[in-house]
Amino acid sequence: MLRRAGWALAAVMTTVVLAATVVIGASVLVPPPAVSPRALSTSSAPAPASTSAEPVTSAPSAPPTSSTTPTPSATSTRGAAAPRPDRYPIVRLKAGEQPPQFVVISFDGGCRNDLWQHYLALGDRTGARFTFFLSGTCIVPEDRASLYRPPHKPVGSSVVGFGARANIPERLRNLSRAWTAGHEIGTHYLGHFCDAQGVGTWNAADWRSEMAQARRFLDDWRSITGVDDPTIDLPFSWADLRGGRTPCLLGRRSQLLPVMVENGFTYDASSTGTLSWPRRTDGGRLWEFPLQTIPVVGYGRSALSMDYNFLVVQNGGDIAAPTAACDRIRDSAYRSYVGALRLAEQRGRAPLFLGNHFNTWVCGAYRDALTRFVETTTAQQPDVRFVTFEYLQRWLDAQDPAVVRALQQR
Repeated sequence: MLRRAGWALAAVMTTVVLAATVVIGASVLVPPPAVSPRALSTSSAPAPASTSAEPVTSAPSAPPTSSTTPTPSATSTRGAAAPRPDRYPIVRLKAGEQPPQFVVISFDGGCRNDLWQHYLALGDRTGARFTFFLSGTCIVPEDRASLYRPPHKPVGSSVVGFGARANIPERLRNLSRAWTAGHEIGTHYLGHFCDAQGVGTWNAADWRSEMAQARRFLDDWRSITGVDDPTIDLPFSWADLRGGRTPCLLGRRSQLLPVMVENGFTYDASSTGTLSWPRRTDGGRLWEFPLQTIPVVGYGRSALSMDYNFLVVQNGGDIAAPTAACDRIRDSAYRSYVGALRLAEQRGRAPLFLGNHFNTWVCGAYRDALTRFVETTTAQQPDVRFVTFEYLQRWLDAQDPAVVRALQQR
């Protein structure tokens, strides 16, 4: 059984720079979830090492940083879904006015039901809102895998597997609950192919096929899953999604980004960057929300703000560790998040982007550290706003372009 979190060993051993850009200092390392031919497990018990590791009641809204009147765009809707009120009214900053300190936490995969429950409960307790990038095969029954025709791969193949029928109803309930509570659902696409013939090589036609199939699996979920429970419904569709993150951050941007625009997306979260204010890409048609390089406290190195990149620095990519090592990793991850927030505040209050997979690696260290970070920050720093990428995109669009340019120059 492979104990490395998420990489088929052959992909690591071969020099597939395209599929696995491993650069710890510059931190360009986000792996696929663990390879498993079985259906994705979502029991309440911790998942085995080979299981896919690939990702209310609102608290009272804090007063806006600016006293400016909220803009008309202060509700989130685009497709057929009903509008949802924002936790924080969107306001236009005046020239020179201090922006809010935003933190966006996103999850890749979004399949395990026990971790859905954990993070939804965390949002309930703290008022934090998260972005969940759904791997669309999670809601395709394994006995209907042949519906998926991935580009340049065998029909019905997927690195992350498909859904066990027994788990799909609860998964749908979690998606519905998340959306209703004000969290964001984005896409992590489907088969999660990071090998030499995977998403890093796809052209625009391949991405159109992938997104069309992801749309079908989401919008036709009832007929595809066969779930006829009248108490289960999804209050959103593909048309309500605003963005996504590609597997392993791969994809030729000249081929990917125009297709995202065709699908109505407004941002991409598949790049790498620094602690700075976001900029537009693809000729200004999309916002770019990158994973950011941050220091890993106690290890003398930096990594992308994603749990797997931390795991490589802290434990050589091994998802198992003795208790003492787990404790050290857990404390390091928490202190790294706190330190990154402090750096973001010092760098013009740049938004902090933290990525996570739905996992319990190294004794649940990253789950626990992230949970502690959200709980302590919301309790001790009420001016910090845990929001979604979709909210941040609308906030940026609502600002005077000159104000945004000033923020980007900080």
